[in-house]
Amino acid sequence: MNEFYNQFELHYYFSDNSHGFDAIIRNECEKELLLLFEEIINDLDIKIAIEAKPPQNGGFIEIWEFIGTNKETITLIVSIITLILSRIPVQNRKLTKLQIENLELDNQLKREELKKLGIKNVDKIDENLLKKITDFLIKNYKIFWRRSNFFKKITQYKRINKITVNKLLNYHPSSEIKTLRLGDFEQFILFDENIPDIVDQTEIIDLISSALKQGKFKWKGFLNSQIIDFEMQDENFKQHVFHGDIKHTNKVRLKVKLNFSRKIDETGRIKITRYYVTNVLNYYIDNIEYEV
Repeated sequence: MNEFYNQFELHYYFSDNSHGFDAIIRNECEKELLLLFEEIINDLDIKIAIEAKPPQNGGFIEIWEFIGTNKETITLIVSIITLILSRIPVQNRKLTKLQIENLELDNQLKREELKKLGIKNVDKIDENLLKKITDFLIKNYKIFWRRSNFFKKITQYKRINKITVNKLLNYHPSSEIKTLRLGDFEQFILFDENIPDIVDQTEIIDLISSALKQGKFKWKGFLNSQIIDFEMQDENFKQHVFHGDIKHTNKVRLKVKLNFSRKIDETGRIKITRYYVTNVLNYYIDNIEYEV
C-alpha cells in the first residue's frame, strides 16, 4: 500500500433520491462512529485529532479528517476504519469467544500484544499488517458494539438504502470505494446482548436480609461495599434459615460460591443483571465461623 490517506468518507444514499437527513438520526449515527473511532485510536495508543468537515453534495456525504504527525499512522487509522465498517462479518452475530475473553483482559496486556504487531514503528503499510491489526482491534467488544449500533440506526431509518465508505487524501478519493446495501446492514448487527455468566466465584457477602418465606424472593447483602440483591439457590442453607437454625444479627457474613449474569447495555457498558448463590460454604456470626 503506497498511497497515503488522511480522511474517511461516508456517503448515505436515500431511496427517494433526496438530500435531507433527519438531524437527530444523523447525530446519533455520527455519535456511534465517533465513539468507534475513539476506541480504535485508544486501543492503538496513538494521539490523533479528528475534525468533521462540511457535508458534501450527494445523497448525504460525511467526511472526517484525521490529524497527526505521522502520515503512515494516519493512513493506517483511515484504512482500518474503512475495513471495519465495510468488511461483512463471517461469524454469527454474537460476541466471539475471543471478544468475551478480551472483556476481562488488562489494558496493559492489550498494549503489549499490540506492540508485537509493530504499530509504534510503522513506516510501511501492507495488507498483512492491516489485517493483523484489524483482527486485534475487532476483539474489543466496544468496537464491535459501536459498529453494531451504527448499523442498527441506519437500518431503522428506512430512507437509507445504501452507503459507501472510502479513504481520501485531501478530498481526493481512492479507487477502493466500498458499497453496502440495505440487505448487508443487518449482517453487522449484534443481536445477542447477553454475555456468558461468570461462575463459581468465591465471595464474602455481608448479609442485610434474607427471605424467610418459601418462594423466589431475593436476599440482600453487601458485596465489596455495594448493596446487591441475590438469589439463594443453596436449598440446604435456605432450610436452616427457614427453620430458625441460623440466628440473624447485623453481623452475619456468608462465604459463598457466587455466579452473576451480564449483558451489554445500550451505551456499550457491561451491566450485571443477576447475582445468584449456588453454594454457601460457611457463615460467620460476630466473626465466629460456622459450617453449614
